[in-house]
Amino acid sequence: MTMISAIRSTSLRTALVLSMGASAFNANAAHSQEPTHYIEVKANNKEARSLVARLGYALDEIRSDKVFFLGTLEDAKRVERLNLKTTARPLQERWFEMGASPDASRFTSYTEVAQQLQDLAKNNPNLVTLTSLGRSGENRDVPMLRISSKTLGQAETEQLPVIFYMGCHHAREHLSVEIPLMYAKHLVSQYATNADIKRLLDTREVYIAPIVNPDGHVYDYRNGIRGQMWRKNRRNNGNGTVGVDLNRNYGWGWGTGGSSSDGSSDVYMGPAAFSEIETQNVKHFVDTQPRMTTLLSTHTFSELILYPWGGTYDKIGEKQGDPADLPVFVKMANDMAAWNQYTPQQSSDLYIASGDTTDWAYGTHGIFAFTFELSPNSMWGGGFYPNPSVIEPTFQANLKPLLYMLEFANDPKRVLTEKIPSFLQTPAKVGVGIASSQDVL
Repeated sequence: MTMISAIRSTSLRTALVLSMGASAFNANAAHSQEPTHYIEVKANNKEARSLVARLGYALDEIRSDKVFFLGTLEDAKRVERLNLKTTARPLQERWFEMGASPDASRFTSYTEVAQQLQDLAKNNPNLVTLTSLGRSGENRDVPMLRISSKTLGQAETEQLPVIFYMGCHHAREHLSVEIPLMYAKHLVSQYATNADIKRLLDTREVYIAPIVNPDGHVYDYRNGIRGQMWRKNRRNNGNGTVGVDLNRNYGWGWGTGGSSSDGSSDVYMGPAAFSEIETQNVKHFVDTQPRMTTLLSTHTFSELILYPWGGTYDKIGEKQGDPADLPVFVKMANDMAAWNQYTPQQSSDLYIASGDTTDWAYGTHGIFAFTFELSPNSMWGGGFYPNPSVIEPTFQANLKPLLYMLEFANDPKRVLTEKIPSFLQTPAKVGVGIASSQDVL
């Protein structure tokens, strides 16, 4: 099967906040001042995008022929030295505002997430167990749910497959918290009445950790109304800078491109692979789950479904990984995209970004690991801080992809030979529709 096209040229596709950064060899890369401008760079292929990445900027938006990042006028000049045309526009305050929806809803705070997970476990003791992924750098709990009708002992005896959903590696990506949280509630509420969900929860172990980076989330969260554009955790780097990009801190291919050794960079990879307690938490959990087959990390924004590799342009199986796995990844990504209308592709088709979660999960453990870059699809459509009214339609657009992963968790390779079950075949609700930012500029 052929690799998916990198970017739909006819529509706006924003690249993961997850992504982009500088080479590990470029210690003086990133800006050290507060961003004042949204900088547009003409870059019409992955090589050009990766060239910008090596300067240490987190590319917040990608179109077919350009990229955008937050920076200063000096940053724009630095990129121009690469002989790439740049345009700098002053930041708009509304890009830091989450707004208010007609029903006065807002994004969920860390404390509220923890309480809601606790309530789910308390009210459904035969199905839900509240556990913990670990503690954060500032000693906050990283709450996690186990959802299964089987006890740990039964699951081990029956060798049930394990699937892991997580959100909020990056602090400002608040929608990435809401989707796994709502999914946990959906699974629990449907167990008694939905035969398919009952079947799945009787034969799988589901783990859900909505906030991997609680310190960053708490720092960025301002009553669900205003954010601070904070991406990283809250590590004191000891040189006047703060924070490590957790999605550049995983061990597979760490520091080999698309990350920065400069602590001021939004894609600072940390002093060593797994230097951060938050990524150590994920590592320890996944390392101790030999039956884990499938993993999903939710991010914003872009409307993308991404799979390995992110740290190399090579396809799975060319130099690393099992070539038999590539058609499985491609089929799963395409199937899920048919529901949420996101763009399915290999991560590095955007640009090189090493040390990320999915490369590590697949490269180290052979787990079929995906990243969802959720709605919206542009900074002008809400970016990292969309109106809370997008929460419900984004969940509805992604519910069947989430259930699809759960359905095939017992053997992801089944997707190549078996039909999608009938309960998943009805159309999903399409996600948030946002006008192209070209209409706004």
